[in-house]
Amino acid sequence: MITEKLKLICKKILDLSNNKISNLALQKLLYLIQAYSLIDSNKPVFEDKIEAWQYGPAVPEAYYYVKYKKKELDSLSTNNLEKNTEKYINEIFDTFGNVDPFVLVKLTQSYESWINSWRNSECVIKIESIKDCHKKLLKETNFIF
Repeated sequence: MITEKLKLICKKILDLSNNKISNLALQKLLYLIQAYSLIDSNKPVFEDKIEAWQYGPAVPEAYYYVKYKKKELDSLSTNNLEKNTEKYINEIFDTFGNVDPFVLVKLTQSYESWINSWRNSECVIKIESIKDCHKKLLKETNFIF
């Protein structure tokens, strides 16, 4: 079952996109927001699990909620989002929000966190794996992504 916090994060992203973002792109942005939070604050921004799907990382609870119950998000207000959470969402959306979804697929499929889970047939991408992957990228390239 989707957490309230993840509903608010999805709502904020949908609002920023004027409700035009695809579910595929939304899933990639959720992964990037989580990775950013893990590097910046050493804490996950949401507790819902991220899985390795064929087209890259996905948050199943968010995927199915947005696919089947998207209208229910209309009644939510994102005014109570924590400042850091809002910062992560805004910065990731500003950077990646208008990127073609299949470019986001290729990008997120290039990360060790997804590759290792996919190759090992491990459905869940562990938080530590995401953190380690992006710390390594930061160390090697000076960029998180």
